[in-house]
Amino acid sequence: MGVMMGSSNRCLTLREERALRATMGKRRDAARDYAVFRALLTTGMRVGEFLSLATAEVAVALEMGRLFVPACRRKGEFGDLFVYLRGEAREAFADLLRLAPGEGPLVPGPSGKPLTIRAVQLRLKLWAKAAGVDDRLSPHWLRHTFAAEFCRVSVASPTETCVRLARLLGHADPRTCGHYLTMSRENDPGLAVEQVWRCRKRITKMQARRAYELRAG
Repeated sequence: MGVMMGSSNRCLTLREERALRATMGKRRDAARDYAVFRALLTTGMRVGEFLSLATAEVAVALEMGRLFVPACRRKGEFGDLFVYLRGEAREAFADLLRLAPGEGPLVPGPSGKPLTIRAVQLRLKLWAKAAGVDDRLSPHWLRHTFAAEFCRVSVASPTETCVRLARLLGHADPRTCGHYLTMSRENDPGLAVEQVWRCRKRITKMQARRAYELRAG
């Protein structure tokens, strides 16, 4: 299922994303979890950086359209991170702000302190089971999904795509984004070839390229 690599490097397939959206989106008791899911999916933020946010700074960010996360609160402290809050990302953060009990952490736990990373992981696994999705789902899969989708829709060169993605993810070296260029959200990319040439046992490189172009188009 999904990308043929270790589960720690998985990204959601389109089917999995739709299943999670359909399950969480219609449950009133999933409102906050769904907003967290959407916020991580549409920004690519690391869950630790996301959970460090306070309501006051998110309120300012929504007005500015851009969220600022200082280096001191980031993994590796490589530099400050700027997160663009547009479209669904803006909606998700606005929902979280509305659902927050007041001043303090954007996503508080029972004690009033920020929800723990482990708690987010467990909540995602719960909804994954409910949606019939691989229950190894983790917050980092959402970061990978954001990156894979960014690469899929990018019209820039691979090098420029990695440079832009590195800025969005907060990576110090764009080369670390190279693997996202080949990370697929399809269950099995080979199915595109099978669907175009069902009766062929061997597919040439030219035929494989045409199958890809037909799928991409």
